[in-house]
Amino acid sequence: MKTNTRKEEFLVEIIHDLKTPTLAQIGALELFLSNGSKKLNQEEKELVELTLSSCNYMLNLIETFNASYKLDFEQMHLNYEKFNIVELVQDVKSEVKILLKYSKLNIELKSPEEIVVNADKLQIKRVLQNILSNSINNSFKNSTICINIAKTKSFAIVEIKNSSPYIKPKKLEEIFEKFKSYPSLHKRIGVGLGLYLSKEIINAHYGKMIARSFEDNVNIFGFEIPLS
Repeated sequence: MKTNTRKEEFLVEIIHDLKTPTLAQIGALELFLSNGSKKLNQEEKELVELTLSSCNYMLNLIETFNASYKLDFEQMHLNYEKFNIVELVQDVKSEVKILLKYSKLNIELKSPEEIVVNADKLQIKRVLQNILSNSINNSFKNSTICINIAKTKSFAIVEIKNSSPYIKPKKLEEIFEKFKSYPSLHKRIGVGLGLYLSKEIINAHYGKMIARSFEDNVNIFGFEIPLS
């Protein structure tokens, strides 16, 4: 018991030490963009925006690390509220637009104007960030990422399709396991935690993850959750 308590305290300390300077960097960059952007040329402004996007990516990674390890010590608590999941996807899409530009990727969104769900908005946003980041990191350059949002009588469905290396069935089955990632498929660390956490969040909502891979190098990741 003492060992587990000390382990939890140690993780909290590490997360705090990582999160505090990252939040400071984000705040400084946002202030600089709002007050000093007129003094920057377009290229300089885009570089600052890219740095800000990178800091936000790091913050999401820290939050993913934190949420994943909380599952080792306590159950996930969900704060349900009604919201339009289409708007939430649009928000996440806007947050990564500068990364898309520098990755030479396009993104298309196909959806109705509104699909209202009753879920934990913050946690579902984390799932969307993780899956979209995974798609961006692994997509072939000069390709298009397609986000499709739909609903059935009882479920909201979000699918993110991209052009990236084929994943064999055995690896696809293991891809949502904690720390399970493959260097040939994933270019950045954090994927093992992000997809694992995403599955835990969706399971807690009584939904299910979607993962399909095709030999013509098309992959689809996503999820479905109950509307209410």
